[in-house]
Amino acid sequence: MGNINNANIDYILRWEGGLSKHPNDSASSDCVPDGSGVHTNKGVTFRSFKAQFGDSPEAIKRFYEMSKEDWMQIYRLYWEGIKADDIESDLIAEFWADFAWGSGVYGAAKQLQKFIVSEGFSIAVDGKVGKNTLSALNRLIVMKGEDYIYLKSYDHRVNFLRGLESFKHFGRGWISRLKDFHNYALTKINGV
Repeated sequence: MGNINNANIDYILRWEGGLSKHPNDSASSDCVPDGSGVHTNKGVTFRSFKAQFGDSPEAIKRFYEMSKEDWMQIYRLYWEGIKADDIESDLIAEFWADFAWGSGVYGAAKQLQKFIVSEGFSIAVDGKVGKNTLSALNRLIVMKGEDYIYLKSYDHRVNFLRGLESFKHFGRGWISRLKDFHNYALTKINGV
């Protein structure tokens, strides 16, 4: 079963960096209400942060400080949204939680379901990870192996990213980040 304590959080934080106010980022529609234009800190959008902590002056200060505990509380929402604890492989759980982190839970859930359908299972593609989605994914892991499912999931995500309109602005960074995860995943697969 997936265990959030085994996730490579340092990898995510290394790639997320600090404050962002890139105008082409979809998160730019909901900035910190202080006129700074900042909308993201360490990969956490202000929208996601304020949903958990509010937007009071104290919460805004907390957003800028972004403690590891606050960051983990937000990350846990994506982990739980994809139901990673119920996935039969730490690596596959971490990969799809990372997908959710980058694309939102609904978007990642739909892509997970599309991936499962592409592997021959008949499940609903509704963006909600439930019993049928988890059962099919876990059966795939048992039937085809963690290595196969990871590599196919990786290819699926690369193709998904390349198809996004914003790929022209952010694609190189997304692919570099994903390749970093891929190198990490290969060490887990190969037991290094």
